[in-house]
Amino acid sequence: MGLKLHVLDLGRVRHDINFAVAHGVVATVANPNPPAQLIDIPNSAYLIEHADGNVLFDTGCHPDCMKPDGRWPEGLQTVFPHSGGEECDLPNRLEALGLGPDQIRHVVLSHLHMDHAGCVEFFRKSQLIVHEDELSGALRHFAMHDHGSAYIWKDINQWVREPLNWRPIGREEPHQKLIDGVRLLNFGVGHAYGMLGLQVDLRSQADVMLVSDACYNSTNYGPPAQVPGYVHDAPAFLRTIQKIRAMAGDVGAQVWFGHDLKQFDTLMKSTEGFYE
Repeated sequence: MGLKLHVLDLGRVRHDINFAVAHGVVATVANPNPPAQLIDIPNSAYLIEHADGNVLFDTGCHPDCMKPDGRWPEGLQTVFPHSGGEECDLPNRLEALGLGPDQIRHVVLSHLHMDHAGCVEFFRKSQLIVHEDELSGALRHFAMHDHGSAYIWKDINQWVREPLNWRPIGREEPHQKLIDGVRLLNFGVGHAYGMLGLQVDLRSQADVMLVSDACYNSTNYGPPAQVPGYVHDAPAFLRTIQKIRAMAGDVGAQVWFGHDLKQFDTLMKSTEGFYE
């Protein structure tokens, strides 16, 4: 078995710290009006080159997310502005590696929020793997014309127009082998309606668990575990952290968080090389 794990830098998203860690900025008697704090977080995807077919974990933001009358409504562009040059667009990151969307066998979507599923429509020949509850939840927001949530109406409108190949993962499905050296992790409800992750076996270092927003950052991970400000089911989020910690401990794996800039800065990016 031989695989290459590429870390794709897809730019940055800026938002209030309280979205990442609940009560990140708290008023006190001594400081009753603390200033709000904006932080930059990485937007990323991960490509696994493999003889049995390439695997992509997440797809980042759509290239048109921040344009006037773009994919994201004006309110979301203001609260969660995305930045990054054209080189940070997912299609361009793949092209720099000599790949196009049609060369991706599996696209594993951790969840369907705007910064993780923005480029789904490009992968018409791929198997799109998503948690069944997450797909149902996203389509419900679409049907209700909800233009204020993290499930972007314009993105989903393109999905339903394309003959995409969806593979929903059932709520009760166990963790399972996807291809040799890559294990699909079913975290279930927590940050979103249904979260997926990947465990990647590496020869040159400890295995890696890609957990996306099932654990946003090292502060969420703890100990003690702390919930983010943006979460669908807080108790389930904390239970997922316990599961991740136990699984990582069992195999001695590194946990790569969804939006931890300090950790992300230490990772080798696709422009520098790959992990194997």
